Amino acid sequence: MKLKNTNCQLIIKKEEGFTILEIMVALVLIAVVVSSFIQLSSANLNNLSSSDDQIDALIHANAKMREILDLEIIEDKSWNETDNDGYSYEITMAESLADRTDSLNVKMEEITLLTKWVKNNKKKEVVLKTAKVISKADALKNANN
Repeated sequence: MKLKNTNCQLIIKKEEGFTILEIMVALVLIAVVVSSFIQLSSANLNNLSSSDDQIDALIHANAKMREILDLEIIEDKSWNETDNDGYSYEITMAESLADRTDSLNVKMEEITLLTKWVKNNKKKEVVLKTAKVISKADALKNANN
């Protein structure tokens, strides 16, 4: 504020504008908001990339599981495979619920597919499990062949 004395009158003049302190506080607040937004965006991009890898792995695992389910002979065994896309598979087929299916003409085979891959030097994996009911007569016929 400036005081001006002219002819015994007191005139008060108000200066308008921002002080340097106000400008500095405003800039700090803006910087905090912008940096927070950038960090959140970066984290979201990383999550999207990670979920994209998992979706690709699930697509490959699903395709491999369909191949296994289409096999004519389903028997208790385990094996490993690797495809050209860098996915490795551990497949296990084992009879389950044998005590419940003894009196029936069917048996239940549990199929477990463990899919592994490496992304950014990190080992990742996903597991799919399913069951298939097969006729005991078909299982015996396939075992004899």
